[in-house]
Amino acid sequence: MVPITKTQAFKQWLPLVSDRWMVSQRYDLFFFIGSCVFTLFFWGLYQVADQFHFFLQGDSILITYFLFSALLDHPHIFQTFSRTHGDRIEFQRHKTIHTLGLGCLLAVGLLLASFKLEAELIVFAALFGSYHIMRQHYGFLKAYKNLNHDRNRLDDWLDFGTFYSGMFACFFNDYSGIESPIVIYKDFQCNFPNIPDVFVEIIWAIFLGFLTLFLLRQLVRWWRKEPLNLPKLLLMLAVLATHYFIFFMTATPFLVAEALETAYHDVQYHGWMMQYQTRQFPTVKHIALKGFAIALLYGVIVGFIELKGLLDQDVWLWLFMPFTMIVIYHYYVDGIIWKFSSQPELRPMLITAKTTTVEKNETKIAA
Repeated sequence: MVPITKTQAFKQWLPLVSDRWMVSQRYDLFFFIGSCVFTLFFWGLYQVADQFHFFLQGDSILITYFLFSALLDHPHIFQTFSRTHGDRIEFQRHKTIHTLGLGCLLAVGLLLASFKLEAELIVFAALFGSYHIMRQHYGFLKAYKNLNHDRNRLDDWLDFGTFYSGMFACFFNDYSGIESPIVIYKDFQCNFPNIPDVFVEIIWAIFLGFLTLFLLRQLVRWWRKEPLNLPKLLLMLAVLATHYFIFFMTATPFLVAEALETAYHDVQYHGWMMQYQTRQFPTVKHIALKGFAIALLYGVIVGFIELKGLLDQDVWLWLFMPFTMIVIYHYYVDGIIWKFSSQPELRPMLITAKTTTVEKNETKIAA
């Protein structure tokens, strides 16, 4: 009998991992998981803006928000149109939503502006946006679960409970105990219902319970030599840690908090749309680069209008309202246009040639 070396013995205790990626390991780690560092970038930008007296008279709030809004957020909103209006299959499938529905939303935005409800609309969009961000993160998590055949019912329950209880604990920590109006920017304010702090404590306790069970489940899988879903675990860590940092470890103004929460989501979406555009329109040369360039131009224009609206809070803010409704349109339709189970044209996006570590080991054993 050949003796087992220390290295071989150590490897036997290493967990097997399944590591199918949506595009590739490098692409996914940059756009879908590691892009959480953009949150830290905008937090750092906010911290140093006053020290270096950038443009906008050194106003660190406006500097941070304008760069985020013009370079990331509004461009990612515009990217949606390549799916809703640029894709003939999807446009015909939900034509009423993409035409009449969008038109009605734009009209509602102008109507609300005529009643001076711009602040309320912006706060509503922020709340809707937070839920939209949660759904997108969880959508990526489910994709990694499907790709890596991680569909045990117990794991499904623990993944869902851990993710959403953690996300809502972070969210309500920021929107509880508010006894005064939410200050969007200077005297541009909006009243908000006062949610008791005990509500956050209850959700946090639920999250800690789920997190404990989730970690124990990973230990059991490791002990049984069952594969651990590496992309799912990395994404879960990145998302929850980022939101804990935003809502528990920092105290920033409303607009800066919006930038910190949404920057990670925006880069994820840009990466997703570039993959979609490349797969869906293969005959168009440099389609992803062209799409991003047009989206960036749109973002800078809309970001400038939004900036003027925040500074003047008069005609320019009124002009910005239709673009706010386009943001809400994006939040709504994104829950409709990415249903892989009923939209077969999307399935090639998740086809990957990469085999998992487990499959490689099984192939070696079989050989």
